[in-house]
Amino acid sequence: MCYAADMIRLASRRLVLGVAAAAASGAILPAQAQRVGDRARFLWIRNQAGEEVHGTYIKSDGWIDWRVVQRMQHLFRDLRENAPGPMPVLLLDVLWLIQAGWRHEKPLVLMSGYRTPRTNASLEGAAFNSRHMEGQAADIALRDVPIGQVWESAAAFSRIYNFMGVGNYPGFVHVDIGPRRAWERGGTPRRIA
Repeated sequence: MCYAADMIRLASRRLVLGVAAAAASGAILPAQAQRVGDRARFLWIRNQAGEEVHGTYIKSDGWIDWRVVQRMQHLFRDLRENAPGPMPVLLLDVLWLIQAGWRHEKPLVLMSGYRTPRTNASLEGAAFNSRHMEGQAADIALRDVPIGQVWESAAAFSRIYNFMGVGNYPGFVHVDIGPRRAWERGGTPRRIA
């Protein structure tokens, strides 16, 4: 078994088990809590090309709707090369939690999802080993929401679940499904407690 697959599976299980803890801690408002047994997860995302997907990628019975995931994968593609990459459901789960703070009433704006190695190499300041190249990262904003609030939401979930990379940049927040860490633009480490 691959170490990365084990880590993703472990993180996914933590995320599923931790939704109740997040609701109890106030990270998810009680009005957003789902009824017991309902595992549906809805996500609304718009990319830089103006394309939009809104759909329930996990049904109430817990089964993944792969048609919706495939639509998300297309949305997250490298727009420069029109190349799709992997679409881990765990990344969608992280984005779902962040968007839940605004009751899914505002679309997440995807600045960057999957990147080919060539696109990644062409971007100033992009990490050489960026998780974007594995489809494990998203640069996001929420329309009409200050970036600081998006950052605080992502950092709170990183603290709760003890994983996730969170980067704070002007105009967007980077989130990934890697180890717990945080930084500011330019790579300056940032404490998330």
